[in-house]
Amino acid sequence: MPADITKYKAAAVTTEPGWFDLELCVQKTIHWINEAGKAGCKLVGFPEVWIPGYPFWLWKVTYLQSLPMIKAYRENSLKVDSEEMRRIRRVARDNHIYVSLGFSEIDFATCFLAQVLISPTGDVINHRRKIKPSHVEKLIYGDGAGDTFMSVTSTDIGRLGQLNCWENMNPFLKSLNAACGEQIHIAAWPVAPSDEARKHPDPATNTGEQWADLITPAYAIETCTWTLAPFQRLSVDGLKKNTPAGSEPETNPDQYNGWARIFAPDGTCVAKADKDFDGLLIVDIDLNESHIPKAITDFGGHYMRPDLIRLLVDTRRKELVTEADPDGNIATYSTRERLGLHLPLDSPNPKDEKAGLVGATKQRDAITPLAAK
Repeated sequence: MPADITKYKAAAVTTEPGWFDLELCVQKTIHWINEAGKAGCKLVGFPEVWIPGYPFWLWKVTYLQSLPMIKAYRENSLKVDSEEMRRIRRVARDNHIYVSLGFSEIDFATCFLAQVLISPTGDVINHRRKIKPSHVEKLIYGDGAGDTFMSVTSTDIGRLGQLNCWENMNPFLKSLNAACGEQIHIAAWPVAPSDEARKHPDPATNTGEQWADLITPAYAIETCTWTLAPFQRLSVDGLKKNTPAGSEPETNPDQYNGWARIFAPDGTCVAKADKDFDGLLIVDIDLNESHIPKAITDFGGHYMRPDLIRLLVDTRRKELVTEADPDGNIATYSTRERLGLHLPLDSPNPKDEKAGLVGATKQRDAITPLAAK
């Protein structure tokens, strides 16, 4: 689908989630979608696992401290096929806006660092899961599968991509998105401490400054995309909720705030949150601004040599249990159809259509890298 709209407003959300309270998080999500709609935005991007908030306590806890916090986190994670998600989808439809939503998805007994892209009609046109949880995140989250990691979706406001946290630093994912002709990118980040809080031997790249002012603009420069970086914020109350029982919470949240950014396709910072900014960081997008950067360094096109260097991408889902299809071949499965994301938003009987063996499926409007064609 070519971009019919090349100039529009887009917003990155930088505020505090409803820490580990699913209903409060849904209400906050609805509020900020409505605010973006009132501001005339065509796109709004939320931070990584905005629902129910990033479990920053993971980096502070012992095993025994973590167990009750993990239980509460799972209880407040979001199912894709739920009334809470449908409420969010309806608000996107009401505001005629694209929504990139980061959330902790619970599917059966596993949580995932997930993102969906909701269209102005309320349809989920992309559903992805972070391919590999980072370090201690493995205490809560599982790995994304082959049919849930593609990032770029063709829309009428451009080819829009989404990645979570350190995925935005992954050279293979950046190469894949560049090959898909990405034009706008949501670099969703969680909450992050400042350089001042870093202690040896923690790597220098594990701070808010580096995520906001090194990794995110590098993504914009290398892919020649408009890059929105929504971040979560922390308050004194949020610090308490991210502190395990029996430990003394921090009292000054300032070091965790002020990291949201928006970068133009040449890496120029065009919008920057300060420590006190709370709300929507808004930018005027012009897709034509990517022409000159891409004319010089399009690593997904003329400035690459696929005859020398190629990326192998496997979008098949691998199941723990596989079955033979009616023709005697190994059947393939679709996470999208199993979760009912192919059904209309207000389907009268969404449970009546059962997902089964679907054969080789291709997600609607997903982008295939040029080298794979």
